[in-house]
Amino acid sequence: MDEHPFIELIEKHDAAINRVCRSFCQDAEDRRDLRQEILMHLWIGWKDYRPDHKTITWVYCVAMNTAISWRRHRQRQVEALPLDGFTLPEDTALREQSAHLKTLISMLPAGDQRIINLYLDGFSTDEIGRLMDISQTNVTTRISRIKERLRKINNI
Repeated sequence: MDEHPFIELIEKHDAAINRVCRSFCQDAEDRRDLRQEILMHLWIGWKDYRPDHKTITWVYCVAMNTAISWRRHRQRQVEALPLDGFTLPEDTALREQSAHLKTLISMLPAGDQRIINLYLDGFSTDEIGRLMDISQTNVTTRISRIKERLRKINNI
């Protein structure tokens, strides 16, 4: 028997959901709670999902909006989001550079962290704009400014 299309969707985009959870929660239990909340919202929204949109964009949009609401509702904990949304390379030097980049990004405001995390995850400026509800031009400008701010922070 074939699996339900929703289960296939979750299995296909499990890594993206986990990246969002890791970027909003340092504690494993909080990540599990947030993941459960995201899955619930994806299930609720499943009936309204339009197949003419990219599935990953829809999943990220629901996951990010759920995570933002979850965080607001739960607490006003940590102001900076950690960057745990990428896999560290095996090479020690690259791993150290990645850890350094993660630290630099954690110094940015939350909105800039979300934009740069999506950018690092390979989303186009158009997709980031739709997820963040800002224009593609605004995304391009903000990414450029974020990169410049990261360079300045790095040289301090």
